[in-house]
Amino acid sequence: MSHILDHHEKKRRRITINGLFYAAVSSASFGFSPLFSLALIAAGLSHFDVLSYRWLIAATVLVIYAVCKKKSLKLNSIDEVWKVVLLSALRSITSITLLIGYANIASGIAATINFMYPVIVALCMMIIYGEDRSWVNVLAIILSIVGVYLMANSDAAVVTGGNTRLGLTCSLISAFSFAAYYIVMKKSKADKIEAVKFTTWIMLLSAAYFIVCAIIFEGQITIVKDLKSWLNILGLGLWATMVSNFTGVKAVRRIGPTLTSILGALQPLTAVILGVIFLDEHLGISTITGISLILIAVTMIVLHQKQKRL
Repeated sequence: MSHILDHHEKKRRRITINGLFYAAVSSASFGFSPLFSLALIAAGLSHFDVLSYRWLIAATVLVIYAVCKKKSLKLNSIDEVWKVVLLSALRSITSITLLIGYANIASGIAATINFMYPVIVALCMMIIYGEDRSWVNVLAIILSIVGVYLMANSDAAVVTGGNTRLGLTCSLISAFSFAAYYIVMKKSKADKIEAVKFTTWIMLLSAAYFIVCAIIFEGQITIVKDLKSWLNILGLGLWATMVSNFTGVKAVRRIGPTLTSILGALQPLTAVILGVIFLDEHLGISTITGISLILIAVTMIVLHQKQKRL
């Protein structure tokens, strides 16, 4: 009997360790997004070009995966169609505003502001739906506001050639649109759509939106010919998007959404570290304090949501 219990304990521990590893890879890999994106912008690609390639590469790989696994990508009703159209639009708004944020303020600060979307979800649920007016949520919202204020007034937010006000505004819009994405997904029950089919359509439609925008506003899609840019495109589309999504799903299955969300803090931290090393961004006391307050606020929200479900 003890042998069986030992076996189950070892198996549970192995699953937990695997889950922690997948969660760390998922959040850290997503933290590479600004590095690859800004390299492509520096190479002459427009914002629309970058996001067209990002989502098209990711969607193509996911379609190949679905075909190999014989998973249906057919949308079964008008209800599913409008849900993926609306949610892909919100996801696209998040992408373009966050990219503008990367280009105009320190990428680590833009990533941290975007990461506070769980706090914004809690705020919206309180204001719009009158849900959970707990002291935990209120305190987390206050900490986030103070955190953003400290980062916004820090010299570390300023980048050469960037518009700080535009960058901060767009980063906040990206956080609100990402929060709206999760609220709409939950309230419309779009999360009940099969995961591979749902994710594939979100990526395909996002790619389509940005290709159309590139043609309308830029006159064309920039054709990438040099190897370095293609490596950055593959890094953005595969490592920072596909790998991040796949390992995130695996992490949730093994250790649950709460711990996965907490380890998601590695995403802005990775962006901050890479920004300092490769993009010549710098940190000050107020910036570090602001980032820390937002990470604490998000952790409070996530743990409180778990406590509510118990």
